[in-house]
This record gives sequence, C-alpha cells and structure tokens, in this order.
Amino acid sequence: MKKGLKRLLLPLLLSAIMIFVSACGGASEDNNTIKVGAVYSITGPNSPLGVPEKQAVEMLVKQINDNGGVSGKKIELIIEDDKSDNTEAVKKIKKLVTSDKVVAVLGSSGSGPSLGMAEYAHSRKIPLISMAAANEVTDPVRPGIFKTPHTDIHATKLIYKFLQQKGLKKVAFIYDSNPYGSSWATQLKKFASQYGIEIVAEEKYGTKDQSMNSQLTKLKNSDAEVIIVAGTNPGPATIVKEAKQLGIKIPIVSSHGSANHKFLELAGKDAEGIYMAAGKLLEPDQIKPGDPQEQIIKKFVADYQAAYKSTPDGFAGYAYDGLNILVEALKSLNGDGSDSEKLAEAIENVKYVGVTGEFKFSPQDHNGLTEDSMIMMQVKDGKFQLAE
Repeated sequence: MKKGLKRLLLPLLLSAIMIFVSACGGASEDNNTIKVGAVYSITGPNSPLGVPEKQAVEMLVKQINDNGGVSGKKIELIIEDDKSDNTEAVKKIKKLVTSDKVVAVLGSSGSGPSLGMAEYAHSRKIPLISMAAANEVTDPVRPGIFKTPHTDIHATKLIYKFLQQKGLKKVAFIYDSNPYGSSWATQLKKFASQYGIEIVAEEKYGTKDQSMNSQLTKLKNSDAEVIIVAGTNPGPATIVKEAKQLGIKIPIVSSHGSANHKFLELAGKDAEGIYMAAGKLLEPDQIKPGDPQEQIIKKFVADYQAAYKSTPDGFAGYAYDGLNILVEALKSLNGDGSDSEKLAEAIENVKYVGVTGEFKFSPQDHNGLTEDSMIMMQVKDGKFQLAE
C-alpha cells in the first residue's frame, strides 16, 4: 500500500512543483510589466471618439516602452471594445479587472458607458480615468474615479460668456437624450441666469435618429437668437445640415462633443459659420506662442501624424492625457501599481500639463481643469478658426 501510495503521490508532487515553478516564473515576468486596461468605443455610434483614443494610447505605450518603460517596467496594454454600448462597457471592465488583473482602466469614450464603468470601478476600488465629458463621471467625487475631458460645465460657461460678448440672450437648444446630452441640458439650464441667458425652447433626439427635422422646426418657430447643439457626431452634423435646409439663419453653437474634423467631413459645406466650443488641440497652429500647452500639443500632433498620417482631435488627446496621468502616478510609486488605493491617491496628487489643459487634481476635484483652457472656434472656408 505504501509503495502504491507513493506511486500515486509522486506524479501529483511533480505536478505541484511544476505549477509552483511556473507560477514563480509568471510572477517574475509580471514584476517587469504593468498591466493597464482600456475600454474604448471602437465600433458603434461613438467610434469617431474611440478609434482615435485607441490609436493615441497605442502610440504612447510604444513610445514609453521604447524608452525604458515606467521605472524600468514595460506597459502591457489590453484594449477592449464596448461597441458604444453601456452594458458591454461594464462587461469589458469586469473582464479586465477579474481576468486580466490590470492595475487601472482607461475609458470609456462615451458618458453612458463611462458612468457604468465608474460604478463598477468604484465598487472594486480600481482606478479609472474616463474620456467622457459628462460632469456626473466625477461629480460627486469618488476615490479612484477621474476624467480628462473638459466637463459640460466648463463648455457651458465658455459658450455663455461668448454669447454675452455677442449680445445674444435668447437661447434654444437641442440635445442627445443619452447621458452626455442630458447632462448638457442640465448645465445649460442651471447656469443660464448667471449669464443673463433666457432659455426659450429645448428639444431632444435619440443617438441613432436619422433626422431631427421636426425638433428643428419647433426651434425655428421660437424667438431664439441662437441654437446650442449638445451631442457627439454624427448627430450634430445632421442637425446643422437640416438647419440649413430649413432656412434657419440664426447662429448655431455646438458642444465640444463634436469638436473634431469628422464634423467637417460629415457636415460638409453646411458646417460653414458654425461655432464650436473646443480644446486648443483642435487647431494647433492657432495656439498663442508661450502658452504652457504649446510644446506638448505640437509634439503630440507631430507624433500622431507620423504614426497614422492623420491629424489628431480632442478625443485622441483625452486618451493621451489619461495614460500620461496614470504614468505620472505610477512613476511616483516607482512603477508599483499593485496597491490600488495608493495608486488612486497618487493620481489625485498629479499636476500635469497636457494637450487638453493644465490638470491640477485634488481631493475635491477629479477633473482638474477649468474653462480657461478651452477656446471658441468657428468654421470658415471649411476650416476651424478662432472665433472673433
């Protein structure tokens, strides 16, 4: 019996030793890498946001790894596609956290997917840096949840200041009924009185709607002096095209959700004259000399153009800044992201000049930006120009 038992136990013992050695080898390998997860909308309605975000982080990871990594450790980037779907986004972050064991997650592209991801990340105490604009992503502040785009509050204040300068007081707005657009509707109404603005009409549309003709007809029949559009492409482009067809003559101002060159492509000649709230990255050549963001924006644009033969937009910049912020935090921990709470605290202490703006996070502010790093643009001769 003893010999028989030995014969049975020996293979199990050898197997256990092999598993142990293999595990040790894996741990050693993991000690030389930092796993970072990313969820972007690579397909679906938000793909004009997600594709450049994916490209920007892939480019940056290669640059970082080619230059020795973070404190000597290479970044292993695991990217997932949420297909512009809220449920899919939560499914993908769960996979990254539970199966891939990432130290932090970047994404998602849209506000709806990001809100679901933020809820899950908060419950698991895993740091998340979102590329979504909705103020609700970081308000109220939750440990470990951050975002890189300007909020709808920043852009609302910028637009209202601009309208004040133009002497325009009566505003109509149309917004996407998704979380991004709905958050904009809240802020537009909330801050109107502070800037002497009167909201005279409002309409909403569905993200996948092919026409907003009926809503625009109602806005046309109001006594509005200006129309504000809050959504991401292709919705805003469809709106400005149909507005021209309806003979709407009053100025149209779009949110930074459509501040990219895809808008010009989709809207074509009908984009002429449209105003746009945007980050400085939208037109790098128009940045004033000496601006703190000038050099990092120009480097980012040159690198992106060399890598992809195209010009980056603000969405690519959000992802680029998000990874850079995470890297700055990891550097402060000597590349050790194993303690998620320490990593979240390190992100909160980051001060970073990025392509989107000058980030100054704090326990009270997990966005770290102000409206001063945004600009108003206007489409002239088929190009974005600084608005006068």
